Amino acid sequence: MHVGTNTIAGVIGDFVARAQPPDAARRRAADAFCDTIGVILAGAVEPAAEIARSVLESSGPCRVLARREQVGPAEAALANGVAAHALDYDDMCFVSLAHPSSALVPAALAAGELAGASGRAALDAYIVGFELECRLGLVMNPRHYHRRGWHCTSSIGTVGAAAAAARALGLAPPAAAHAVGIAASAACGLKENIGTMVKPLHAGMAARNGVMAARLAQAGFTASERAIDGPQGYLAAMDSERPAAALAGALADLGARWEILDTGITVKLYPSCAATHPPLDALLELVRRHRFAGDDVEAIDVEVDSMTPRLLIYDRPATGLEGKFSMPFCAAAAVVFGQPVVDTFEPDRIEDPRVQRVMPRVTLRTAPEFDAAQPLSQARVTVRLRDGRTLIGRADGARGYPGRLTDEELATKFLACAARSLDREAAERLLDLARSMPDLADVRSLTAACAP
Repeated sequence: MHVGTNTIAGVIGDFVARAQPPDAARRRAADAFCDTIGVILAGAVEPAAEIARSVLESSGPCRVLARREQVGPAEAALANGVAAHALDYDDMCFVSLAHPSSALVPAALAAGELAGASGRAALDAYIVGFELECRLGLVMNPRHYHRRGWHCTSSIGTVGAAAAAARALGLAPPAAAHAVGIAASAACGLKENIGTMVKPLHAGMAARNGVMAARLAQAGFTASERAIDGPQGYLAAMDSERPAAALAGALADLGARWEILDTGITVKLYPSCAATHPPLDALLELVRRHRFAGDDVEAIDVEVDSMTPRLLIYDRPATGLEGKFSMPFCAAAAVVFGQPVVDTFEPDRIEDPRVQRVMPRVTLRTAPEFDAAQPLSQARVTVRLRDGRTLIGRADGARGYPGRLTDEELATKFLACAARSLDREAAERLLDLARSMPDLADVRSLTAACAP
């Protein structure tokens, strides 16, 4: 099927195949790869990741990170995507409202391994997928995510992953356009499954479906030219905030303005829902300054924007996965244990009597003035202590937001995550490789270094 160069599909296909990102964008993408490979290595030992690997049957040229086995590209993308999101420790984007890298990195790596792509080519693949996701997010949100229950990591991430895989495979503009059109019919993901193993599966499915769409297009499979913007297309079916006609405007600056530089990628410094991070930053700072413990707390009042309670849905979590979406648990654990780490969400921590005593004292409520700001970024925490003191903390964004994250913080997180699958020496070698990704001749040298 012919793809018109002036159509939405034509514009997307041309950008995916031909865009030339600036070096600054590649540096941002390299940090995203580094962070995501780390969280894949950490998440690979989680039950969700182990179950996902157990159903893989094919063999092939692509690596399941943290394991020695090699499988087909779609299967590798699925397994690595689930591992990337298994701990909810992967990055996020406030424009697409997705966890972009948990699908983009596995898709770019799998397609890049298949094609023998360079590190630079894999970075460019990531960037075009990221930029397309952001343009879709600008048009579709907040309605798509906030009010209709779609999990953008999968619903928008599938399309981004297809773009990334198409670029890594070197598809020409028409085939790249078809890959995106195919992916539009494979997009899915419901927020009702937050707090279960299905949430990380969303990232794996997005990566797998994106790779599958690109490989089908590479083989000559075609999609409708109006798959994205048609009257029964992706935007309409997924209840976009703005009409399909608005997408043309959102795409107009593709290749001229780079969202990865303007708004960037938010790296998580706690393995919990991003909505918990600004309150946790404020609360941890109060604990550090005033040195109180759980038994000192009379009440903790957390004020946030109206989107946050739609995500933090568990008042009394029974599992670690639920705990990641519980403000009472995250706040109580922060007071009792300090900064949340991966082990904070183990069953014994959930059941710890000290945490259980503090949790009922935590309330979460909305502050209307926060809705005017970037979603999930504003928080006010008020702590009332038994000695009569009232402590107030405020956060405007979290520590891992673009421009705030240091190289040292990224390296510390990477090595801590990698330690769950690799020894220290191997983890340090891998960190050096990840940091030199723009100069790698073949991305397979990076994935090979992820094997224990």
